[in-house]
Amino acid sequence: MELPFRALFGARGGSKGIKYKNLVKIEGLSLLARTIITIQNSSCFDHIWVSTDDKRISIEANKYGAIVHNRPSEIARDETSSLDAIKEFLDVHKAIHNFSLFQCTSVFLKEKYIIEAALAFKNHDCVFAAMRSHYLRWEFVDHLLVPVGFNSKARPRRQDWKGDIVETGMFYFSKRRLVESGFLQNNRCSIVEIDQKDGLEIDSPIDLTIARCILNNKM
Repeated sequence: MELPFRALFGARGGSKGIKYKNLVKIEGLSLLARTIITIQNSSCFDHIWVSTDDKRISIEANKYGAIVHNRPSEIARDETSSLDAIKEFLDVHKAIHNFSLFQCTSVFLKEKYIIEAALAFKNHDCVFAAMRSHYLRWEFVDHLLVPVGFNSKARPRRQDWKGDIVETGMFYFSKRRLVESGFLQNNRCSIVEIDQKDGLEIDSPIDLTIARCILNNKM
């Protein structure tokens, strides 16, 4: 497989829900280390970068073979978007045109998902991880509760409905020119559909407990 991509993590040190979330360990490895190793095992990338403002995260990234990009503190605030962090990274690294953004809190990232995304990216502007949701959605319109995307008088059966496509945040393969236009995705995207059981994102202590229980039960 060709290796035209750079893998990128945004791993700032100031996480709030779980302190130093990226360095929390599961089965003896930090979330950051687990994800770096999975990406390395996919053989889809020539470089893995970690964009961080924190020395501890830098040390962990180097330990597992990633290259550290020193992110300015003004791009590592609570309100900083992923797109802003990517723009800052690409502004410094002008030679990078294709990249993949990963989040190490998606603890069930698998090599097969990465490989599928890399192959799909050859024919699309962007590829991202998604899963199917079969929850029926509602919203308030002018103070009235109305269904979204279905007829309440003819409710779809799960077996007759493909479900909504929901981003998981696990990864995004994209291009510099999209980011420079202010987007990470466009209408020339494709998805890698991941299993529901792999869609857990660790954002709170409860999520961390669930992930550990799932992994313990697999042993």
